[in-house]
Amino acid sequence: MGLFPGHAVGVPGHGGGRQAVLRVRPRLALVCALGLATQTQAAPLERSARRAPSPLGERDGERGESRLAYSLVTTKAPAPTDIPALIPQDPCAWRDFPLSPTLPPRGEGAESGAIATLRARLTAMVDAGEIPNAQILITQNGAPLAAFRLGYSDIASKAPLPEDAIFRLYSMTKPITSVAIMMLAEEGRLSLEDPVGQYLPDLAGLRVYDPAAAAAAPDADPVRTVPPARAVTIEDLLFHASGITYEFMGDTPVHRYYRRHGVSRATAATSGRDQAPPAATLADLVARLGKAPLLHQPGERFSYGFSTTVLGAVIERVSGETLDDFYQRRIFDPLEMRDTRFVIDDARVPRLVANTLATPSGLKPQESAATSEYRDPTRLRDAGGGLAGTIEDYRHFAEMLANRGTWHGRRLLKPETVDAMFTPRLRTGGAPEEDSMFGYGLALGDAETEAKGGLPRGAGSWAGSGNTYFFADPDRKLVAILMTNMLTPGPMAKRTYELRALVNKAALGMTRQE
Repeated sequence: MGLFPGHAVGVPGHGGGRQAVLRVRPRLALVCALGLATQTQAAPLERSARRAPSPLGERDGERGESRLAYSLVTTKAPAPTDIPALIPQDPCAWRDFPLSPTLPPRGEGAESGAIATLRARLTAMVDAGEIPNAQILITQNGAPLAAFRLGYSDIASKAPLPEDAIFRLYSMTKPITSVAIMMLAEEGRLSLEDPVGQYLPDLAGLRVYDPAAAAAAPDADPVRTVPPARAVTIEDLLFHASGITYEFMGDTPVHRYYRRHGVSRATAATSGRDQAPPAATLADLVARLGKAPLLHQPGERFSYGFSTTVLGAVIERVSGETLDDFYQRRIFDPLEMRDTRFVIDDARVPRLVANTLATPSGLKPQESAATSEYRDPTRLRDAGGGLAGTIEDYRHFAEMLANRGTWHGRRLLKPETVDAMFTPRLRTGGAPEEDSMFGYGLALGDAETEAKGGLPRGAGSWAGSGNTYFFADPDRKLVAILMTNMLTPGPMAKRTYELRALVNKAALGMTRQE
């Protein structure tokens, strides 16, 4: 974030009625974003060339606990009014609430109009063959504002989409992994400032692509490199600022190296170009990444890639458990995420939706449930894109974030840790529809993104390549989730942006404002 010890800054981009000023003490970082708000738009935060201290960067060696120090000064403002619930006050009541197109009426006005507009547009897209299906869930304070499903589980068979459909989450796996890392940091089992090579020796000798030297020999193998200015840290991986990329994210000598040497995993989301066989295991992929050049110096900028996948290997090394076991015990069981997993068993296969590919000539079947990679028990456990699950399961996870670490009285993270995840630290860049601030594992909305129909101010979000999408807003206690499974390469990405904008607009339109 460009903060130095002793500096104070007003943090923009959060709704509500208070403005917060956070003061960073020496060797400790900004971690508390409680109720952050401004009544006037503040200048975007720019990341300094000097790294800000990590909020979970220091550990108490004797107690084995993270020292999470922060100070918060707020200007006095009226307390927010209570947000009335739509249907039963019992937060568990939703477990038995049907995912049907009809909800109890909320009265006239923007809310009901927002629901109708969202449903009408998604219905038209299904009817026109633009999307195979859509399942929507929007909640506030744990009460549903919208819940419906449309379309087909499989466009070939025209089987209707079941209420408990299982979707490929792809990169919506990443926020779950980021939460797992923050858990380990809270417990003092790792520090965000630790070099990743401390846990994964294969990544201790990483080198950085040298564009100047490569210009003279762009196809040289090995790629021309220079030593890193510093080691890649756990924090760099959370930020996607490590320099690790994906083979399908470009065509530089680094991306070509990835393709030549199989620095990839078997998945539907690929470059479509010729490449060597992908890694079969997480250990194999990490070893290949250790030999690959970094795209840029650690911490220099946001570059989307296998950073979160590497965090999965860190989790296994630090916890001594497989990813399946750690996620099940620490996240899925407490949040009652009963269907979220890396491998879909026989009993769940009928609920796994088919994957489709959007093309200029229409939707094409891409992967059936029966032949899905998710059926293979030996598949690579990708912490950055390997989970599948239901909308109800992900709702539990998103509501935990919106409630600053708790769900149904079960605490997974401390409030200040969740606040740290929602603190803006660097920009993602990229397409205008995707450019936003980024925290620990989450894209963050602000006034700018909200104004152009993107992520609402104060929300944390991510999406999957199959067009799953969610955001969680701790200020409004608002959660919105879209599930579908449709790949939208190249020019078809416009459909992705339309789907997200529809959900964002509907969620804000239905929200009970203070």
